[in-house]
Amino acid sequence: MKSLLNRLISNWNIAAGLLAMWAWGIYLGAMKLQHTSLWIMFAGLVIVALGLVLRQGWARMAGLGVLGFMAAAKIAGLFAKGFTWTQCLYAIGIASVAYYLWKEPDNGIIDDFTGANEDSEEDSPEPMISLVHLRRQQRYLEASVLAHALSDAWGLNIHGGEGDPPDDADGFVAGHSPLFIVMVQKPVFAMFTVHNHDRSYFDDSEAVAKSVTNLRFAEIIRDHTSWLAVDLMQVKDTAMDQDEAYRMIGKAVSALADDDVMAIMCPQHRFFNLWSPELEQMLCGDAPLDALREEVKAPVFGVPDGDLIENAIAEARRRWPEFATTFKNRQPGDERFIVKAPFVGEDGQTEHMWLQVFGLEPEYVHGHLVNHPMHTSKLKQGSQVEVPVAEISDWVCPDAEGNALGNFTHEAVKAAAKQRNEA
Repeated sequence: MKSLLNRLISNWNIAAGLLAMWAWGIYLGAMKLQHTSLWIMFAGLVIVALGLVLRQGWARMAGLGVLGFMAAAKIAGLFAKGFTWTQCLYAIGIASVAYYLWKEPDNGIIDDFTGANEDSEEDSPEPMISLVHLRRQQRYLEASVLAHALSDAWGLNIHGGEGDPPDDADGFVAGHSPLFIVMVQKPVFAMFTVHNHDRSYFDDSEAVAKSVTNLRFAEIIRDHTSWLAVDLMQVKDTAMDQDEAYRMIGKAVSALADDDVMAIMCPQHRFFNLWSPELEQMLCGDAPLDALREEVKAPVFGVPDGDLIENAIAEARRRWPEFATTFKNRQPGDERFIVKAPFVGEDGQTEHMWLQVFGLEPEYVHGHLVNHPMHTSKLKQGSQVEVPVAEISDWVCPDAEGNALGNFTHEAVKAAAKQRNEA
């Protein structure tokens, strides 16, 4: 009897009840105002609450995101609207529920519920269908940006941002960083969550790193500072099978990748691999998990060898006057000017890193490092550096229409990977 009662009031269900209360309040508002965004929020909260009741791993992560956001909003309100004990207690209560859902989801108020009974097998969560970026810094992401990336990746019309979805929309994106909910109607009805967190993926990165035999992987586990994940929300009426889910997730994480991605993980199968253009190409194929089964040999920040790369670097240097002229005529405050250059670390390793340009001389470029150096302790992200123009290996700046100009080596790497895949 105690175990049953404790199960009913476990931290899973406490969090689910809190989300259900918010969902009811939003439902009343949606009925009154008939605003699409309110209906989307209501549906998302109901789904997460049901997932918590069913003890789904994805729901726990989504619930933590929602609870964390609400606690932060209450705390911000204490500063913006003035201190009140009521709001303070609300903030503490919500934060406490989030903490215990994170640390002790199976525990209850009476005593620990460990699940060691006849229902334990039935209660075990479904495997998490997910792919995770380990990153150097958090990715800038909002609903409209995410919707555009997923539309391109999936070949669908995904709506995001303000306003009602158009009649021909194949799905929508709702939410804000660090948590988004994505609904699609094709190829079947399914919902995904996109996490975008500015913290380590692991509770104890050092302990995890020590358990990894691959020293390069261990270094990334220690040094990553943020993570991005795309998960399938598995509820009882989810008709999408794992293979199709991973194909969509593989394309999504590839579309959301940038220079700050260090590695990719598959929590379900415990796969871990370095990020590379070759891996990005494979993740967009019919069998994305095959890209994670075998380590891809690729440099971390280095520029691969080959005629294509050398030609790209030569092209970047030949067209350098375009960058210099555009920088000279830039609008005040425009920071969309970055260059890539080689830096040699104390260990003799060379890594090509980006710097955001704030000053330009005929023979030198002045800027702040965008990357986290891996081979030198003398520099860090944000360090002010100067590099000779003659050593520049790539550059990016806006053209007259605001589109990206340059990025020659990235295009060369993609072309080289495509040639290898077609060979």
